[in-house]
Amino acid sequence: MEQTKKLKTSSDFFFFRPEKVVEVKKESVSCRNIQKADREKIRRDKLNEQTKSDKASILIDKIQTLKDLMTQVDRLKAEYVTLFQESREVLMTDALTSQMLLHYKKTAVF
Repeated sequence: MEQTKKLKTSSDFFFFRPEKVVEVKKESVSCRNIQKADREKIRRDKLNEQTKSDKASILIDKIQTLKDLMTQVDRLKAEYVTLFQESREVLMTDALTSQMLLHYKKTAVF
């Protein structure tokens, strides 16, 4: 199916070197059709990957974004409560330690 020809004119190829004879395999018609089909598939896939701009698609995307943000807010609130409780425990421990040190200094005789 593939035909080979020797290039002799500059219109047959892009880069011509007169010192060399270049052989080019001519593609068959079926091979060209396959390439055309592949290019068409790539074009369709690219179009399908683009976000849709109709109202329903936009609303669905925005609703999902809001749900994600609300989930993130809930997670951050829970993290805040945990950190607040931990900081209170640390402050209570520090206050207790300070009171114990003051009491020790008052009772200690140097």
